[in-house]
Amino acid sequence: MYVVQRNGPRCFLCNETRETNNHLFLHCKFTTQVWNLFFRLTKTTWTMPEHTADLMSCWIRRGGSKSQKKWWRIIPSCIWWTIWKERNGRCFEDKIRSIHDVKWKCLETLFFWCKQNCIEEVEELVDFLGTL
Repeated sequence: MYVVQRNGPRCFLCNETRETNNHLFLHCKFTTQVWNLFFRLTKTTWTMPEHTADLMSCWIRRGGSKSQKKWWRIIPSCIWWTIWKERNGRCFEDKIRSIHDVKWKCLETLFFWCKQNCIEEVEELVDFLGTL
């Protein structure tokens, strides 16, 4: 399953281009679907920057509503963790989950991380997720 290109291995999620940090976590068409889930849910219009560092600097400033700020800041890490686990599952364990399952796992992870970090607005997150 490990396909090598002249410039390095192909992305394990889309198998269309060379896997780089920026491609895997921001621009891969598989990853984009996960990001778009959160953009739709939060009614956020977003233009994806070129680099992950750029995303973090503008993500923190943008944020959701005042009451959503704490869990809003967790979203990129949650997406990246979920994508990294899916990538490694495909790379090392030959396990492939559907995009639907990956999106759901990402939402579960967000909820769990919010509960573990004692984010007071977790009930608001539950209400938010309940609208799905």
